[in-house]
Amino acid sequence: MKSNRSIERCLLIFQKFRVNPHPTASELARLTELPRATVLRFLHTLEKEGYAAQNHERWQLTAKVLEIGFAALDSANINEFVQSSLVKLANDFAGTANIGERTEDRITIIARAVASPQIRRFHVENLRVGSTLGSDSALYQALSLPSPDGYGKKLYEDVNQISLAVPLHNIKNRLLSLGVSISREALPDEKSIKDAVEVIRGEAQRIGHIMGIDPVC
Repeated sequence: MKSNRSIERCLLIFQKFRVNPHPTASELARLTELPRATVLRFLHTLEKEGYAAQNHERWQLTAKVLEIGFAALDSANINEFVQSSLVKLANDFAGTANIGERTEDRITIIARAVASPQIRRFHVENLRVGSTLGSDSALYQALSLPSPDGYGKKLYEDVNQISLAVPLHNIKNRLLSLGVSISREALPDEKSIKDAVEVIRGEAQRIGHIMGIDPVC
């Protein structure tokens, strides 16, 4: 099927706001490698529809864009039951818990929970829903495993942290993984790591079941 070039260009402009949240039209033109006049035409259309706003020479996306993001989360079946499971997992490990979805050569975080400050054992990295991680992340590795008993693991020596992840199954036509990031001191040996993986795997089965259920309309 032939792709729509206008939509492709508009999406490309949207994506570059992640690189520069308050760009000028000229800066967007350089980032997208599109003519400045073309970028301006799209920006004015987005402004007319309420998705972008201009402040002098600089542009920004508006809160209306969140409607698209929330629709994506609804489509992903990220509901309060999934979020409560993530919160419990984060608190159990005194760290963070994330669900990631593989898109091309990266992982996009589509759900995230952070343990309460009273029990958290490390400084939380500046990640949020919508952040992306590379192919070396535990969440990505979990989706490239040769064995169903395997898991993704990444050490962050500079901050004394470890991330572990396992795949989420039973989600139609999607590549999802569940992972936690915790203090390295909490998992001092291979046995403690494998025990943690089994806990994550058990929660992954539960979350996978919840996300695999068709939403009730």
